[in-house]
Amino acid sequence: MSPKKKSSVPMLLNRERAYAVMDKYKLDGLLAATPINIYYMTNFWGATMKMRRTFFNYAVLPRDPKMPAALIMTAAEIARLSEMPTWVPNVVTYSHPALTRMRDYDTATEEPQAGDPLRWPIRKKGLTAREKGWITMTRAQAAKIGATPAFALRRALRDAGLESARLGTDDPRPIQWMNEMGLKKLKGVEATNIFREIRMVKSPAEIKIIREAARINEAGVNAAIRSMKVGMTTTELETNFNIAVAKLGGSGVYMSCGGGGLPHDKVIKGEPVMFDGLATYKHYHGDIGRTAVVGKPSAEIVKRNKAMTIGWETAFETIRPGVTGREMTTKVLAAMDKAGFPGFIVATPHSIGLEHTDHPLPIGTDLPGSRGDLVFEENMVINVDLPFHEYGWGSMHLEDMIRVTKNGCEPLTSMKTGLVVK
Repeated sequence: MSPKKKSSVPMLLNRERAYAVMDKYKLDGLLAATPINIYYMTNFWGATMKMRRTFFNYAVLPRDPKMPAALIMTAAEIARLSEMPTWVPNVVTYSHPALTRMRDYDTATEEPQAGDPLRWPIRKKGLTAREKGWITMTRAQAAKIGATPAFALRRALRDAGLESARLGTDDPRPIQWMNEMGLKKLKGVEATNIFREIRMVKSPAEIKIIREAARINEAGVNAAIRSMKVGMTTTELETNFNIAVAKLGGSGVYMSCGGGGLPHDKVIKGEPVMFDGLATYKHYHGDIGRTAVVGKPSAEIVKRNKAMTIGWETAFETIRPGVTGREMTTKVLAAMDKAGFPGFIVATPHSIGLEHTDHPLPIGTDLPGSRGDLVFEENMVINVDLPFHEYGWGSMHLEDMIRVTKNGCEPLTSMKTGLVVK
């Protein structure tokens, strides 16, 4: 795609929020080197990203909306854009190492010639329309193909007018390489949490995917609970969860049945079991928590579950734009204490999306809370974790997914908070 060509592909990126956050931190643009941020900025998640081959892909977003955003990818994957199209106008590719003969170059002043991006044999009589499209896409890149990912990135930065920019980046190393390759005035700002701050408020395209992630994940947890019987192990329950999720097009991340699994590593009659399921769909997370028991539950289990339900309802009634996470937690714990569950200690709200916790977190020298409390905003997707473990007794959990609306919340999961009795 040329820098001037526009796309009708709906972007995952919340572009206006990205611009506002860049202005807040005085950034001229963003440079992504990690898969989740490349995907977020371009809609593309290729094979090298699935392989976790860091520095084989990049994404560039200039603050100036007139300058072209870019995706840097290997020419060997160009055909994948027909399955996973990108909205970015500037796709810059590089050759496969086997197709490029290298010698020593002064990378600041010279650029090696890349190999031909299309070396596979072509049998013209058997070509499908789809294959013809792949060939056309690949050949269109030949005029500006780079020899390596770094040379392709340098070209994309120059196309975007960012040679001397102040860029927010989720990895500082590419900035150093660009400095060594002649872009000596380019400066980098550590932006791991800046990316999270942008991603925290979802675009319509993201919310659509997250709704499906929530549905798939809840179905997986329900399948695991239905399979539950005395003597089943943690591994068996998690396997059943993963199978159900996979059948619906998702990928299981984990399903926890306690702090370290089931206390006996198997289901015991009358002992409460937490089900904390996390799965992804198109790389976005679904997360839910439930409690189940085989056999007649004790009065204590029933009372505690009702108190947890009151806690969750309190959270749902409290969360709205402008409310802080601390305010919500304080109200939830007070409501649960009043409902007969004293000593409950964890009521943790977290944004969810491309990460399980999709808002800024303390990293490096940051202390928890040093940059202020979590504040709910419209179109954040929020989970409230209500886990409970008591050694020698069992575990419980309650968690649902909601979207913060202009005046309150919208459930994304069923909010069926009752104790499941098998």
